[in-house]
Amino acid sequence: MQLKFSPKTILIEALKLIVMVVIVANVVSYIRKPELVDKNLPDLTVTLLDGTTKNLHELSGKPAILYFWGSWCPVCKMSSPVLSNLSKDHEVIAFAVNSGSDEDIKQFMKEHDLHFPVVNDADGAIAQKFGVDTFPTTFIYNDKGTNTFTDIGYTSSPSLRFKIWLSRFIN
Repeated sequence: MQLKFSPKTILIEALKLIVMVVIVANVVSYIRKPELVDKNLPDLTVTLLDGTTKNLHELSGKPAILYFWGSWCPVCKMSSPVLSNLSKDHEVIAFAVNSGSDEDIKQFMKEHDLHFPVVNDADGAIAQKFGVDTFPTTFIYNDKGTNTFTDIGYTSSPSLRFKIWLSRFIN
């Protein structure tokens, strides 16, 4: 007996596999996400690599993304370009956790063509305040400053953009 696969059958099976992978990835992300004590953006002032300061609480009024990553993290190397691109249209604050000196992080960002505002969380203290122990972790906040979604691991641009859009309808 010889099996014959048409291009249509192969495409359908590939699409089924992709859908299953996306579902499993989202379930794993949901299970592993940190539980925030307070779902609102904290009143926390941080210093970015460029020397400017920003209070996270002031980000409310528009959707905001807090992205915890590390230059040492292989998955972060894949996710960071997605966040860099997203930062062109949305407020992104990235926290480089245990990634060396400011100069080390600036060099890494230059080498990988990343262009988002970064806080050097050299000792992981800020990540710890958010309960982050898996990298990357991405928190999405709606325009009211309420956490609506938390992603663990790689997140695609369409997924992030959809969740940002959807967050408009979540209090």
